[in-house]
Amino acid sequence: MGWINVPAGTDYVLRNAHVPECVIEGSGELISDRDGLVFVDIEIRGGHIASITPVEDRAPSDLAEVDLDGGMCWPTFVDIHTHIDKGHTCERTRNMSGSLAGADDSCAKDEVFWDHDDVYRRMEFSLKCAYAHGTSAIRTHIMSGPVQGAIAWPVFEELREAWRGRIELQGVSLAILRFFRDEKAGAALADQVKAHGGILGAAVSCTDRGGHPDDVYTTCGEEMPALLDTIFKLANERGLDLDFHVDKNGNEVSKGILHISEAAIRNNFKGKIVCGHCCSLAAQSPAELVRIFKAAREAGVCVVSLPIVNEWLQNRDVRGLCTPTRRGVTTLKELDDAGVPVCLASDNTRDQFYGYGDLDMLEIFREGCRIGHLDRPIHRWPLAVTTRPAQIMGLSEDHGCVVIGGKADLVLFRGRYYSELLSRPQLDRVVLRDGIPVTDELPDYRELDDEGKKHRTLYRILVWQSCIILHNDYN
Repeated sequence: MGWINVPAGTDYVLRNAHVPECVIEGSGELISDRDGLVFVDIEIRGGHIASITPVEDRAPSDLAEVDLDGGMCWPTFVDIHTHIDKGHTCERTRNMSGSLAGADDSCAKDEVFWDHDDVYRRMEFSLKCAYAHGTSAIRTHIMSGPVQGAIAWPVFEELREAWRGRIELQGVSLAILRFFRDEKAGAALADQVKAHGGILGAAVSCTDRGGHPDDVYTTCGEEMPALLDTIFKLANERGLDLDFHVDKNGNEVSKGILHISEAAIRNNFKGKIVCGHCCSLAAQSPAELVRIFKAAREAGVCVVSLPIVNEWLQNRDVRGLCTPTRRGVTTLKELDDAGVPVCLASDNTRDQFYGYGDLDMLEIFREGCRIGHLDRPIHRWPLAVTTRPAQIMGLSEDHGCVVIGGKADLVLFRGRYYSELLSRPQLDRVVLRDGIPVTDELPDYRELDDEGKKHRTLYRILVWQSCIILHNDYN
């Protein structure tokens, strides 16, 4: 299976491997090429990395040898922002406009189909995809309203246990900011998150000028500090980290990351803070960016960019007549240069917010490089899908990196250089867990068919009932 044969045992040497220097812990003595790659042999014993040696310093070995012939070797991927509870619903509840507003509306309507078996099947399907592609840790945002949350959180707990040792799972509550107007409801959600060992989260789409009072997704400026203070207080009291959806728009007056950073400083918050999307940073002036970056750095904020989904949703003409001309991806390079950690993640998969995707982090990295011009040189950007999100998630020190003594959780690619790696999907990659090749193949979409048939029947019944009601009202 894959492009190269790896011994079934756990003791062997990977010869002639190109590895991104940035993902190797303690790589000080290794010399990289112009693209930041080192050319090394990796000795694996007992499923752990025993040594990393420059090819020119090679010594004889009594172990079996696997010649990568210059192919690339990466640590397993870490996907820090997903929505696997919503995944694989796009065919039954379509976002007909393809817009963000259409996604919010159709996602809310999809809850009629949610039950334990439905959510379990779809979430597990997503995990199977991610695992086969070489992902070893996932943070998923979980719809936390009264209907969806009551179903999704227990399913998440079941799957976390079932997949322990294969994929490390973290859960984040997803609720709109104004949900926290109800202090009792906010406290109950925070308690639920604490009980599941999760992260407290909210969707913050804010403007300095305020939002329409009937808009459930935008919170008026005057109210924003108090609501954020409520969230930070809840997190402080329970020792929770925070993870926000922030400014999924290209509006220059949207400055959610600034308000979150100021709230963190104001509340003396010591936990970890992640802000996902932050698309409106692309619309800020250079002077304003300096102010925002300073606050984010002081607050210890990490930014997660979701480049593919943001490109798909933004500046869409709901009539389908116009090509999008203005689509915002956050200021990746500027944040990194300012000392604000940046990650890349997959976000949505075959749901109302993005109708495609397969939880393949190589695809995310590839498209992130293209969209954000992260090449020339790439150098440290592999950290954004491996080591850095692993650290933010608080995983083991050897997770998401290549380190002597660490687990041989690796992904082997035929591509020798970035120009080869990022030009093809690398579907013949070999995934190693504890040094042993993973034999799991990508699941067939037909695994979801039984559930789909049930839901299509339910949908037809609902449509039929609605037609009867409309007919009776008309008459």
